[in-house]
Amino acid sequence: MVKWSDLPPEILHSISLKIDNPFDLIHFRSVCSFWRSSSLLKFRHMTSLRCPLPLDPGGCGDDCHILSSRVYLLKSPNRDRPQYWLFKLQAKENGEVVLHSLFLRRHSSAYGCLYPSLSLDLLNCQIFELAKEHVACYSEWSELFECISKCEERIGFMGLSTENNEYMILGKLSFNGLAMFRSVDKRWTELGIIYDSFFEGIVPFKGKFYAIDRTGKTTVVEPTLEVNTFQRSRPCDKTRKRWLVMSGDKLILVEMCTKSRYDFHIPNIREKKIWFEISELNEERNDWDQVEDMDGRVLFLEHYCSFSCLATEIPGFRANSIIFMDLWGGSNSYEHESILVYEFDEQGIRTLIDKQEYIELFPSPPGWVISNR
Repeated sequence: MVKWSDLPPEILHSISLKIDNPFDLIHFRSVCSFWRSSSLLKFRHMTSLRCPLPLDPGGCGDDCHILSSRVYLLKSPNRDRPQYWLFKLQAKENGEVVLHSLFLRRHSSAYGCLYPSLSLDLLNCQIFELAKEHVACYSEWSELFECISKCEERIGFMGLSTENNEYMILGKLSFNGLAMFRSVDKRWTELGIIYDSFFEGIVPFKGKFYAIDRTGKTTVVEPTLEVNTFQRSRPCDKTRKRWLVMSGDKLILVEMCTKSRYDFHIPNIREKKIWFEISELNEERNDWDQVEDMDGRVLFLEHYCSFSCLATEIPGFRANSIIFMDLWGGSNSYEHESILVYEFDEQGIRTLIDKQEYIELFPSPPGWVISNR
């Protein structure tokens, strides 16, 4: 049997070319000096994928591109009292990587906010990738204001081949209904179904795209462009907002509910009478089956990227809890008050200020990761 240390340098170099995560490449190069000398010197950040839209009346849309981000969980090297930090890295259009605040659409060079330089001891720290985010960015001509506006839209993204960098995208963007972009075709194809409602979630799952709109209708799109739709057999008339989230090997529907629309719009966050309902996708029946808990997981609900992790991965986290952004703008500018927590075994929602064990996770870099150099 050939030892790992005896692998030919060209094989090691070929493997390093296929690593799509900068931290994995660092760990790969850290195995030994031979692996380090045979692999890529540094991670090659790719420029954003382009998917030009048909030109609108103002001649806009051909600049459409995909911004990709990854969410990471960092665990400190302190074995006696490990600390954790959740953060996001986004690859900009030119390939530059910037540090993003989780839950806040703010990065290290935006709004005059410059984060300190970070020095991570990756040989001792543990880092886990929790989620990937893809957002479509494009210009759009506004006839009302006679100006060009910059748009960001939720999409579903599915990688098909790492060899040829082939992929598919599903989104509404500037179209009247859903449309798909396939890299092999290099063009958008409208699916021929016009929707009056806004899509609240679009995700890939087991080789298909699933999208859900404000009415609760779920649309399933095959790579062949075949489209099917279904309604939940037990619809909830109390639902105010929906998310689609990958949870382990399951696709779940998260619904935020209130008894009345007035309860949903109460300004004071702590007085909001909100609860969440969780359902799992039943692929055989094309339906959503309501469940009582989330298998010990924590859900993170963002506008563009929602994901989950086991509560045991982060000490202090409670199983079957949901962390989400203030949707109403009722909190003040203090960032920890704009991130909310819902726990199924408690009544009402709280801010991070009420959950001190969560504060270090969000959203600015904690002191232990900041270098003084």
